[in-house]
Amino acid sequence: MKNFTLLCGLSCLLLAECTAQRQSSAQQNNQNTVYENQYMKVVLLPGWTAKSPRRTPAAVNIAKGNYILYINTEASQASGVEGGRFSEIAMGAPSADAVVTVQPSPPCGNAESKPAFDRHTRIDLYVSKADSKSQAWCNAPLSGATIWYFSYITDAAGGYFNFYVPGQNRALVITMAYRSKDVNSLPLKGSTELDSMLSEMTLIVNSLKIKPSTRVAR
Repeated sequence: MKNFTLLCGLSCLLLAECTAQRQSSAQQNNQNTVYENQYMKVVLLPGWTAKSPRRTPAAVNIAKGNYILYINTEASQASGVEGGRFSEIAMGAPSADAVVTVQPSPPCGNAESKPAFDRHTRIDLYVSKADSKSQAWCNAPLSGATIWYFSYITDAAGGYFNFYVPGQNRALVITMAYRSKDVNSLPLKGSTELDSMLSEMTLIVNSLKIKPSTRVAR
C-alpha cells in the first residue's frame, strides 16, 4: 500500500510538472517579441518573425507564413518624382511582381484606404480580370476573382514615401505583400485570413519607433 501511495504521489508530481511546462511554453509563445537595432524598434505579434536584409541594415522583413511586412527607415528614392513612384516601393515584392508586369507603371486595379495610425493611411491594392482588360500592364486571376496583391502606408502628403522632403533622397517606406508570384494563388479580397493578416501587420507598424540617429524621425 505504501508503494502504491508513493507511485501515485510521484505520478501526480510529474503530471503537475508537465502541465506547468506546457503552460509556461504557451505563455512564452503568446508573448510579443521586440525587434530592435540602431535604426528602429518594433513590437512583433505572436507568430511573426523579423530578419534584416544583409545589404539593407535600415530595413527589416517581418513575416508570418506567406505574408511579408517590409519596413525601410532609410529608403532611397531614385526617380526625383515628389513622393516617389510605385515601382520604387513595389518592385521585388513577389505578389506585386506577379500582378504588375511592366515597370515603372501605376498600381493595377483598385485601391482602398484604411486608417493606420496617427495621420497615416494604409492603401490596399486589389485586382480582377475586369481591371486587367483596361490595363495592359496588369496580370489578374483567370477565374475572375478579386485578389489582394500589395499594401503600403502613406502619410498626410499621400506619397509612396513617408516623411518625404524635397531635395532629400531618404525616407520611410512601409509595404505589405505576399510571397508568391502566381497570381492565381494570391489572397482573395475579403477573406478572413487576409483581413486578419492586414490587421496584424498594421498593429505591428503602429508600434514602430524610429531611432533619432536615422535621417527621418517620427
